Formats: sequence, C-alpha cells, structure tokens
Amino acid sequence: MAFENKVAIVTGAARGIGRACAERLAAGGAQVVVADIDVDAGEATAAGLPGEALFIDCDVGERLDIRNMIAQSVEAFGRIDILINNAGINHRASFLDLEEEDFDRVLRVNLKGSFLVGQAVARQMVEQVEADEKPGAIVNLSSINAEVTNADQLAYAVSKGGVRQLTRAMALARAPCGIRL
Repeated sequence: MAFENKVAIVTGAARGIGRACAERLAAGGAQVVVADIDVDAGEATAAGLPGEALFIDCDVGERLDIRNMIAQSVEAFGRIDILINNAGINHRASFLDLEEEDFDRVLRVNLKGSFLVGQAVARQMVEQVEADEKPGAIVNLSSINAEVTNADQLAYAVSKGGVRQLTRAMALARAPCGIRL
C-alpha cells in the first residue's frame, strides 16, 4: 500500500479529478482530507472512501478557510504528508465578452488558491521537518491549457500557466528542506 500511514489533503475533491485522486490515495492506505465547497458531494466522497477520511468545507481563495482546513487536518491526523492542489474552475467566454469578475473568479480559485493552500501546507510541512519528521510532497494540478488554449478559455489558460510557474518557484523555494513538488 503505497500511501499507508500518510495523510493527504485533496482540494476540489468532491467530484471529478479530485475525487479520483482521493479514491486512489485512500485505496493506497492514506488518511484523506476531502476539501471542497460542495458540502453534500464532499461529505458523500469522504463517506465513500475506505479507511479514515474527513470532509472539510474549504474555499481555497479564503485564507481563514485554509488555516481552518490545516488545523482540522493536523488535529484529526497529526500531520500532513501530501497535498493534491486540485481545486479549479473554468469560465468560457470570448476575449471580448469575458467580464472582469469572471476573470478574477477563475484566477482566485485556480492560481491564488493554489498559492494560498500550497504556502500554508508548505509551512506545516516545514514545521514537521524541523521536528525531525519526513518531508512531504505537494502536487499542483495544471492543464494542457497552460501551453495551448481555446479562444473561449482565456482566464483558465492564464491561471493554469500561472500554476506551472508557481510550481517551479515553490519547488526551488522548498527544495532545501526536502519538500517535493
């Protein structure tokens, strides 16, 4: 069991890719935190996982929600070994029709959310390393749209291109303490 005795947080885990990641981690023996804003689907996902799982209502664009998610995760499981930074949204509109609010909303979830959650979890992992525990791993999900895009997915492509660069910068910053990205 590849993830036995590991604690994993998966954002955007109520459905889709996030749910599949949570299921795979749980099947591999991990204790899984299902983080999402969709309470009903998130609770159902957590309840359907084998082993220990916990649902936490978390908006990845809200620093207070993220702090709460980390505190609850550590309280429940003692540490964080893995972060799957998956939460993401898309909004389709042509360049000329894309509203500022929609552009901001996509970047808030996809890019800012990846930054805020990644930074907060990395801080927790650094504390664990300083306490002589093993370093963890952070996985930021991007998209092929970071490289190529469709005319009606401007905000999504920009956000996922940003996630790629964010991941590179995070990897350089956290490599000295062994946190992998």
